[in-house]
Amino acid sequence: MLQEVYVTFNEMKLEEESYCSYDSVILYDGSNDEATLLGEFCTDAFPVTSTGSSLFVVFQTDSSVNKGGFSLNWKFVGQGWLEWRM
Repeated sequence: MLQEVYVTFNEMKLEEESYCSYDSVILYDGSNDEATLLGEFCTDAFPVTSTGSSLFVVFQTDSSVNKGGFSLNWKFVGQGWLEWRM
């Protein structure tokens, strides 16, 4: 049985724009950016849970305005075995 990845954001101080065109944190439900999109965040962020043991995080920036950045915590939730591959 696979565990899920639970992510919460502590801080989100990116360049604000209603469509997140400048800076954003993008979360995908899998191991790459071709997986299902879970969310794209640039202002407010809410907790996100993957459906499996992988969650792909992308930080996108245009580098024109410097803000405080972002901080997040993650943990595995659920019960069962988790297989690590390197």
